[in-house]
Amino acid sequence: MTENKPARKSREGNKNGIKLKDSDLRQEAYKSFCAHLAAGNVKKSWWFEKGEYLCSWQTMERYIEENPLEFNPIQLELAISKGYTRWEKVVGESAEGKNQAANTASLQMLMRNKYGWDKKDKDESETTITIKHQYATSDNTP
Repeated sequence: MTENKPARKSREGNKNGIKLKDSDLRQEAYKSFCAHLAAGNVKKSWWFEKGEYLCSWQTMERYIEENPLEFNPIQLELAISKGYTRWEKVVGESAEGKNQAANTASLQMLMRNKYGWDKKDKDESETTITIKHQYATSDNTP
């Protein structure tokens, strides 16, 4: 019988990563994170690397949660909105016939994943976007 351990447990005590201790470096990583989301990408495909310093999307989320005064929330909200706008424009141009080269099946799959349209909510007629937990992710898990 195998034992199920929490996902975080495997990283506990890991000393391989080097924290972004410098505020300027954290801000650079945050700007990179926001730019990534503004380009219409999901958070899980983001990383930051500068010399020996590495940061994953999970670490960036933790920095944002633990230091809310350090990271301007409006920048993140705008980045998420810009990311959605990018894909809405592509879908709109395809629907209007302006972009006939668009692959509608791929766009449909992308939009379902991005907006979580295939996920069932208590109220199926509404999709709720919770910025604090989603950061434009393809899944709705916090």
